[in-house]
Amino acid sequence: MINAQDIRQWVEGHLAESGGFLVDVHVSEGADIRVLVDAPEGMPISRCVAISRLIEDELDRDLYDFSLQVSTPGLDQPLKIRPQYEKNIGREVAVQLHDGHKNEGTLTTVTDEGITVEHTEKRRIEGRKAKEWVTDRHELAWDSIATTKVKISFKQ
Repeated sequence: MINAQDIRQWVEGHLAESGGFLVDVHVSEGADIRVLVDAPEGMPISRCVAISRLIEDELDRDLYDFSLQVSTPGLDQPLKIRPQYEKNIGREVAVQLHDGHKNEGTLTTVTDEGITVEHTEKRRIEGRKAKEWVTDRHELAWDSIATTKVKISFKQ
């Protein structure tokens, strides 16, 4: 049986030398291997190909019949690990909390304790005629976050 931990070690060793980070490794019972990798500057397809070749060189095709896919996480996939959050500082995110609440805004800070999301909007302030810009800061602990997705924007 193909061991996901072995694949994790091979890929992390490779990425330690070349830069980048491992997001996830999944090996199904049918020996379908899916490896997700990324890097702060992005992961070109040539680096995904190199990682795929590394894994294929380590696994013996005579012993294992497997399919292999090495890619970056899709835009529709939630963020899973801290380096993904750090890579997306300054981008708009939607954070779903375990308690059911949702926070949307700009990811501004990533720390050991959690993340900070800021949301700015025009609101009417009591006692004033005109609306004013107000920024709300939400500091969210890691253990309170269910999922975080980067919001896709088509603004010009």
